[in-house]
Amino acid sequence: MSLKERVWDGKPISEPGMIKGVDMASYHNQLTVTPSISSSGQRTIWSKSPAHYFDTSYLNPHRAEEPDRPHFSVGRAAHHLLLLGRKGFEDEFVIRPEKWDSWRSPDARKWRDEQAAAGKTVITAAELDSIAAMAASLGRDPLVKAGILDGLVERTIVHRDPETGIFVKARPDSVPADADAADLKTTAGIDDDSIQRSITDFGYHQQGATVRSAFQLALGVTLETFTLVFVEKARPFCVRTVTLRNEDLDRGAAQNRIANVDFAHGVKTGEWPGPGAVDAEYMGLQPYMIQRIDKRLANEIPALEQALYEQRSTS
Repeated sequence: MSLKERVWDGKPISEPGMIKGVDMASYHNQLTVTPSISSSGQRTIWSKSPAHYFDTSYLNPHRAEEPDRPHFSVGRAAHHLLLLGRKGFEDEFVIRPEKWDSWRSPDARKWRDEQAAAGKTVITAAELDSIAAMAASLGRDPLVKAGILDGLVERTIVHRDPETGIFVKARPDSVPADADAADLKTTAGIDDDSIQRSITDFGYHQQGATVRSAFQLALGVTLETFTLVFVEKARPFCVRTVTLRNEDLDRGAAQNRIANVDFAHGVKTGEWPGPGAVDAEYMGLQPYMIQRIDKRLANEIPALEQALYEQRSTS
């Protein structure tokens, strides 16, 4: 599968396609000629609200202050080290000098800002050790050795949502040479519960749907599968690969559709509402607690009534 791409000229993007050379800071800001949304934005709107998205969005002139390393990803760093080697890794990442253990001093902040201006992502020596261990573990995995994560790295795919006309941007870990896309994720554990919790909590099915739409609408390619390669963030750095079900990707696409409409409405009107309806809503116990209470009541109320009956009979 041969895919067309173009090199970014540093100007706002006006046409769909796959673009090489977009740095992370530009990706998370005003990358397109009109406002655009990424998968993380879609997931925030769906799981929280448009207000939560706008609070930290580049569209908000009074947005909340970002943390020190807003675009840093351990998984992305491990992927760089695995696929591009130490030279490719050092082109983007730089280690914070050991003389600083935080960014409290003016000199430390100045150095950090200089690295950011040069397009570098700062990591600590401890993070590098973990990244190297993860990359080594990934390199030993049979599916990774077979090339599941191979492809074009650090490519941005931009397309227009057919329904709203807004730009949607995606940045998969790698653009595959076939119709099977894979993304690298770090996780606390690779047991069934941990992986299912990660997919649910982080909305990876929505991300997969965004990537699927990007391939279809920008590149004219129909993805057959979307696979996640999980690696543990701590020893023993085990690896596990899972493919998302198509029905879950379809759910993610439906969620993204609603998020796109909410985003387009916010851009047009300047209204970014929080969660909930205008009027008071009914809200109660979680389903599992209802079942637990009802089960206990079903057992204890007959015993209570029997005890009361016996007490009345003897009085």
